[in-house]
Amino acid sequence: MYPSLSPENFISSFGKTSGNYLSPEFLEFLRAELLRCGKALQTVASALEHESREVKEQAHLAATAQFFYALGLLYTRGLIIPPEVPGTSSRAEEPSAVTACEVFGEALERFAREQFLGRGTGRELGELSEKARICFRALAPESEQLERVRDERTRVDRKKAVSA
Repeated sequence: MYPSLSPENFISSFGKTSGNYLSPEFLEFLRAELLRCGKALQTVASALEHESREVKEQAHLAATAQFFYALGLLYTRGLIIPPEVPGTSSRAEEPSAVTACEVFGEALERFAREQFLGRGTGRELGELSEKARICFRALAPESEQLERVRDERTRVDRKKAVSA
């Protein structure tokens, strides 16, 4: 005879030792780093609209680094943020990079404080994912910048081919 199932059978056992491949110390490190990333994104956000072009570029670089570091931490924890989900909003409807970084930073901090040790609910993880996608699109270069990068790469590749 099979044992009866209870709701506890369907709750994640991530924080328990059985089946958990990450030590409690490492989980605490990930949690602390997510908190730090969230705070860093919120701190650097205002500099994304600074008057100085150089300050803007440095802020963009810092925000991008913190963003991808946070994604790596989430991935280590077993959370994967897909790049796009059908039905997401277009760039025209999305907030500025400043707002997107602040909102994602707040969501990271909230997740690290409240949900990190447990898996969290699907709704909460969905909101974190959506805020991450919005932040990514806000930090991603515009198509005009991408064209310049492609043109530069093509030019460098041609020089390499000629000199080889």
